[in-house]
Amino acid sequence: MSTDSSNNTRDISVLQLLTKLVKETDRLVRLADDIDTHASTPQAKAAFNLIGSEVSNILSIMKTSLDPLYRLYDLDPGMKNLDRNRRNANIKEFTLANDPDESYDEQALWNDIKAKE
Repeated sequence: MSTDSSNNTRDISVLQLLTKLVKETDRLVRLADDIDTHASTPQAKAAFNLIGSEVSNILSIMKTSLDPLYRLYDLDPGMKNLDRNRRNANIKEFTLANDPDESYDEQALWNDIKAKE
């Protein structure tokens, strides 16, 4: 297997793992919401607290383990440029959103909502 092929396979594996993380997180959010909304026994409601403590532990481990990787935005030239461009894009979006000519009419919004009811 060539080096490029090996790197591509590894990249795909990382992206698949991240996709799985997102899917499992979505599943867990739905479970927590269902418990919060519909659970009636004390045991089921206790599961809600268990979810919170487990997720807190997982996030703590992820933060400790992965935070050093964010230094790539300072160390890698390509990542530096990406970060700089994102900041510039956010500043432009914020400037456009605060343009008084583009502001929304709150009363018109409420009228639209009431009309749809």
